[in-house]
Amino acid sequence: MPQVNDTMTLMEVTFDSIKKTVLKGTDPMIMSNMTTLMETLRSHCDIPLVQTFAKLTLESAWNLPSSYNASNISHGPSLPFFIIPILTIIFIIVGCVGLVGNLLTVVVICKTASLHSHTNYFLASLAISDLLLIVIGVSFDLINIWRNGNPPPINGYCAFTSTCISLFTFASILTIVSLTAERFQAICYPFNHRALFDGRKVMWLIYLIWIIATIPSVYIGLMFKRVLPDFCGFKHPMEHFGTCDLVTGPDAPLPYSFELTMIITFVLPLIFIIYCYIRILATLNEMSATTTVHTPVGTSNSDSIQFPRLTATSSQNQSFPLTIHTRNFQPPRSQQAHKMVIKMLVTVTSVFFICYLPHHIQRLIVQYNKTVCDSSQFCLFLYPITGLLQYVSAALNPIFYNLMSVRFRTAFNKFIKDVLSKSDKEYSTLARL
Repeated sequence: MPQVNDTMTLMEVTFDSIKKTVLKGTDPMIMSNMTTLMETLRSHCDIPLVQTFAKLTLESAWNLPSSYNASNISHGPSLPFFIIPILTIIFIIVGCVGLVGNLLTVVVICKTASLHSHTNYFLASLAISDLLLIVIGVSFDLINIWRNGNPPPINGYCAFTSTCISLFTFASILTIVSLTAERFQAICYPFNHRALFDGRKVMWLIYLIWIIATIPSVYIGLMFKRVLPDFCGFKHPMEHFGTCDLVTGPDAPLPYSFELTMIITFVLPLIFIIYCYIRILATLNEMSATTTVHTPVGTSNSDSIQFPRLTATSSQNQSFPLTIHTRNFQPPRSQQAHKMVIKMLVTVTSVFFICYLPHHIQRLIVQYNKTVCDSSQFCLFLYPITGLLQYVSAALNPIFYNLMSVRFRTAFNKFIKDVLSKSDKEYSTLARL
């Protein structure tokens, strides 16, 4: 037990220093009881000496024999048992809806030539990231719920799942940002659009999105390990105990990594998207207001305005047909199509950010209330609920495509009819045999 002895020696030395500085003049009865001592020191966790003592206390407890660990260290509160089956059913329903919907979205876009557009390429990429997020994320959360936060004994489990979830989330955000930028360029600066966004460049941009999303995801994933909190709330890696979470502490490589991630992946994209859609809507309204119709006189669309007959001479000298210019109160089809696409994209984007907002709020609550959340039922309920909202956002997207896009709805219906008719023919062939 050399490691335990070394840790205990360091603890004694550190505690002697704390008694001479932080706890100088404190009642000896408080220092003789470990529980009251931790409660007293918790208010001094900003002092490096106390932070070191908290870490050594945690290490010494978990380096003792396993029988002591199991009986004296708690994993924290657990969900009421009757809640677990309810959450499981909800997660499975949302997961199945999202899985089928996003899979159909990808297949339908690939198989339908009329859906091969820049916007739909981005939507296919978004559907792939949503699909993979549901597969990995729902599985991770169900395991987390049923095992009370204790991950299975698989090497690299925390790093792998965290990397995947971060990758698919970042890919979704970057795809939405790129899609917004593409629509912004197409509507507000149409003459430059073709030079910046052609089919080949859009595909390369989608590949680049996934590469860029991978870089921070791998870093974040490597920072996720099995951790346990000390009495200061800092989370330290433990080889065989604890929950999957981000390693935190005064010696962490990036002490404000969560805040930085939230600003880069949530706040800045949201500001950019809001700006783009405000400009897009303003441009579309301006186009509708200034559009005029040039109608030749004598056609059925000339509002039956009567003009005096022209003589043969005057008609021969007339180089151009006489036209009237009227205000167009109904936008042309191209503008209506633009507005319909923008309406769908605004809905998808709004739902995405609304569903992800509670996740970031939950992380902020946990980040700045470490010691309270470790024993709080409220924080315990927050995690599965905020995770579920992310999967709800992913599951709703295919539903929005069908409700708000006639082309999508037609393509979906055609694909399903083709699949059903093909299966009926195969069944009839087998029945004859």
